[in-house]
Amino acid sequence: MANSADLIDYYAKTHDARVYGTSSVKYLRYFRPEITLLHPKSIIDYGCGQSIFLDCLDLGYDVEFYRYDPAIPAYAKLRKKKVDLLVNIDVLEHVEEQDIDDVLSKMRAACRNALIVVDTKPAKHTLPDGRNAHVSLHPHGWWQERLARHFGPLETVKTKRRSRAAFRTWQRSFADTIRFYGLRAREDAVHFKKRLAGRHKEHWKVSSTGHAKPE
Repeated sequence: MANSADLIDYYAKTHDARVYGTSSVKYLRYFRPEITLLHPKSIIDYGCGQSIFLDCLDLGYDVEFYRYDPAIPAYAKLRKKKVDLLVNIDVLEHVEEQDIDDVLSKMRAACRNALIVVDTKPAKHTLPDGRNAHVSLHPHGWWQERLARHFGPLETVKTKRRSRAAFRTWQRSFADTIRFYGLRAREDAVHFKKRLAGRHKEHWKVSSTGHAKPE
């Protein structure tokens, strides 16, 4: 497993065998307010895995949704037209460090704005060659500097876990910041209501590729 092609082949086989790469739906209550205020007309989930993040986003207006993941045949073709927003969640840590700038360049060319999350801690599983599945492990500051080379100044975004480095490429107005906290409070209220009913994890392991939900 010496190059990006080997990694893509490994993840292609993994996706073909089981439910994998679905965790981004855990970020919905944090990111929906951000996306709502940006009001994009087109969104791509770049490195989507089997995630149903876009299916669950429900912004309340018509949006063009696209998926891209080179390890899943149904999503392996990247559209040439730019989208208003690219979301990239828990992907870049799986990219070989020597390939990161190339991937970021392609991401930047695909969008007007981006919302990016990177895991900064080791994964729970290893690759066939013995390495940790997170082949590019770096602290928040390293990722911010590397992303800024391609996207310019970044704003940090809160996530559920401190081990995630999360950034958006746009700034909010003061009025939108006030609206943001109201939307976040509403999201938390819905989340904790579902949590009390035991329904807060109902979408967390659902696959967009038709794999059965694990017991």
